[in-house]
Amino acid sequence: MQLRPLRWCWIATWTLTVAGATLAALLPLRAPAAESGADAAPFREHSAVYRVTRNGKELGRMNAELSQREDGLWYYRVDSEATAFLVRMLGVSTFESGWFDWRDGQIVPLTYHHVSRRPGKDRFWQHRYDWGGLHTDTLTHDGETRVPLARGALDPLTLRLAVASALPEAAERDAGLDVLVVERDELETQQIRFLRRTTIELAGRCFDTAVIERFRKPGSSRNYLAWHAAELDWIPVRTVHHEDDDRLVIELIEYSPSDRLPPPGGDCPRPVDSSGKLP
Repeated sequence: MQLRPLRWCWIATWTLTVAGATLAALLPLRAPAAESGADAAPFREHSAVYRVTRNGKELGRMNAELSQREDGLWYYRVDSEATAFLVRMLGVSTFESGWFDWRDGQIVPLTYHHVSRRPGKDRFWQHRYDWGGLHTDTLTHDGETRVPLARGALDPLTLRLAVASALPEAAERDAGLDVLVVERDELETQQIRFLRRTTIELAGRCFDTAVIERFRKPGSSRNYLAWHAAELDWIPVRTVHHEDDDRLVIELIEYSPSDRLPPPGGDCPRPVDSSGKLP
């Protein structure tokens, strides 16, 4: 099996970004207020496991967990677990985590941590958000730096939740979204385009999904398609990434609490989008 660096950054393909309207118009983001708002967040605690395959052969698993502390702060983490022999022996792995708050109907990122390991090229960065000064205090494998912030900026983990929260309205309006994303050492404008609603079958269950196309920039290996499930607060249940002749697929295989899952069995309708065309 030939190593290709981008193939092992599984979580990099996971970051979903949301053209037309701005995400801030749907989910305005400001500097943290003195006290948290009383409104409920549009997402809930959960854990999920995904299978990662390349051209039909399994590479590993991805584990995601969202939890809330007693004081109301949220913690989100995603990590990879190799199952393919060579990947496991080489010690290839990726880990992301972050703390954030939900205040007055807004996601407020507080910290973000990213570590990726592969032979000869370990990388990491850690952001601490200074919303008063509108910058991050950042530590990376290249040293310390600062990334300028702007109203509406998110990191890869809070972005995923913000996109999921905005999807119902975006699907109803048949609209795309622009969003600011804090990457390792810069603030980027990235896009997602809503494509269609469709039903897909995963692990013997039928999911009602919204299909979106992620676009970071021309030629980026992180441009891909994703299916977000209405039954699971619109989190992604399937992601498909193409590069050259390779096809990388990330699909949900476990979710907890299980009572949110659609019932198993039954006939899953043949996937058709809202215009009647096959996806």
